[in-house]
Amino acid sequence: MIQFSKYKYWTLLIFICLLASSCRKQQAETYTVTDHKEIPDQEVWNSTLISTTNGQMSAKIKYGYMQRFNAQKIALFSDTVAVDFYDTQGKHTSKLIADSGRFDENNNNVEAIGNVEVVSDSGITLHTDKLWWDSGIEKVVTDQFVTITTAEQDTFYGVGFESDQSLNNWTMKEFRGKTSKQVNLNLKNGKSKKSSSSHKGDGK
Repeated sequence: MIQFSKYKYWTLLIFICLLASSCRKQQAETYTVTDHKEIPDQEVWNSTLISTTNGQMSAKIKYGYMQRFNAQKIALFSDTVAVDFYDTQGKHTSKLIADSGRFDENNNNVEAIGNVEVVSDSGITLHTDKLWWDSGIEKVVTDQFVTITTAEQDTFYGVGFESDQSLNNWTMKEFRGKTSKQVNLNLKNGKSKKSSSSHKGDGK
């Protein structure tokens, strides 16, 4: 009888220890998930955000929905985002439209994602899946496949692209396309100058 009681005692003690350990583990896991879950500090619908550089408006961002995270100084956009770009003199240069986007308040850079279209005031249109705008150098950059259509309806294709935000001076890798004079181009690298008649490819 005494041995049986001791057996029950030790069995019950082990069971309680295991149960307590399991509860602590579950609590720790719950805390970890909650602690790392990013909850926005601010949510805004159908509004506009202004980005400035040295006190001058450089971009005006219109969005359907925004989530802002204060600690990271990041704003995420969805439900379509439209960005108007301005040069250092405050002149409008181009407009970007995308499915979603990301604005980094640390450097005023913009990332556009999904069905990205950029239309410059000079009549050039760009299409790609992802694009970055660097406010410090006022350039748009992507490593994705790109289609460029000029005001003269010349069309160029390539992978990898860098340009000023007006799309007047750009470079493209794996360059190919067709000009309005029906001249086919299939070169490794392409470059464009501001002149409407100076689009050309430079092979390397």
